[in-house]
Amino acid sequence: MLSSILYIHLPTLGKIIYLNCFKYFSIRRVVATFLFLLVILFLGTFLFVFRLLDEILFFNYRKTEIKEPVFIISNPRSGTTYLHKLMTLDEERYNYTLLYHTVFTSVSLIKFIKLLGHLDQKIGKPLHKLVAAFESVLFRGWENIHPTGFSQSEEDEGMFILPLLSSAVCLVCPYMDELSYLTIPDRLPEHHRRRLKAYYESSMKRFAFATGQQKRILSKNVNSIGRMKTLLEVFPDAKVIYLIRDPKKAVPSFISMFSVTWKLHSPDIKETDAPYQALGNVAIDFYNYFYEIKDSLNPDNLIVIRYKNLTQEPIVVVQKIYQQFEFPVSTVFLEKLTQETQRQRSYTSKHDYSLQRYGISELNLRKRLSRILAHYNF
Repeated sequence: MLSSILYIHLPTLGKIIYLNCFKYFSIRRVVATFLFLLVILFLGTFLFVFRLLDEILFFNYRKTEIKEPVFIISNPRSGTTYLHKLMTLDEERYNYTLLYHTVFTSVSLIKFIKLLGHLDQKIGKPLHKLVAAFESVLFRGWENIHPTGFSQSEEDEGMFILPLLSSAVCLVCPYMDELSYLTIPDRLPEHHRRRLKAYYESSMKRFAFATGQQKRILSKNVNSIGRMKTLLEVFPDAKVIYLIRDPKKAVPSFISMFSVTWKLHSPDIKETDAPYQALGNVAIDFYNYFYEIKDSLNPDNLIVIRYKNLTQEPIVVVQKIYQQFEFPVSTVFLEKLTQETQRQRSYTSKHDYSLQRYGISELNLRKRLSRILAHYNF
């Protein structure tokens, strides 16, 4: 199936162009859209060629079996990065994506980048320094919100951004009220979901084949709440960790994070304007959707963790997860957990977010999330 090699949801591409360049025209948004299109065109062509090459040189990747992957999901800004970082310390058990894996998801490319990195190290790391300089420009503004880099562990959302079936397109197009279908891809027509599943499964197999099939895949992705059923159709034996945080804190924090690029291409939009509130609706919809589907998930393969418990007793939480999924906790892993959590004790967030900053009424939030607030005693 061609979708397993490359899939781009063209209706979303057309909507981004229409919204940014016509309906809500501004020179800055037109420039941002043009640059975005160049990236999509380049990356799509680049990946298509190398993924075709995979079918010739590494066709055995298709036989890769991915058993019982672990998915860490939550509403954005609810501790997934921290929990993922702790669990990746169990190096004997997990295989997890770095950012470049999610952008260049091809066996040929991953192996080539590894070779390039090895050669670069032998000659004094000039390429590494160049990439670091590029990262400092590309990820400027994210340092204190969500530090990232091409060689750092990262969620696999890159595998959904190229197909343009990700709410992360809000970074370039701030009108999520008109792209609301991207919040819950599970509700897309079946033919779109079928193509998305083919692309994602193929991508995960390529990643596993290129980096080592013998370990369990550990994935964290905040946007995957809206595609949970779709993912479980691909990996029905997956283990799911769901983190839950008080919406009054998580929702404005999410808005702040995903609107960081708007200061560049949409400074005309004020923080109390509708696009910011529409971004908040994405987070609200995530809460409600998981509440709707939670009882349909296999209870043996699901654990719900409170954000507060994770931040207060991280080692206890990790042990609870391992007990739920019947994973043994090694002495080496426990020692690493202890060292990391002790190091993190001095950390305090430099940001303070409020609903009022974005023109969102706490009363309205409570009304729309009444079931969640009652169920989790927030």
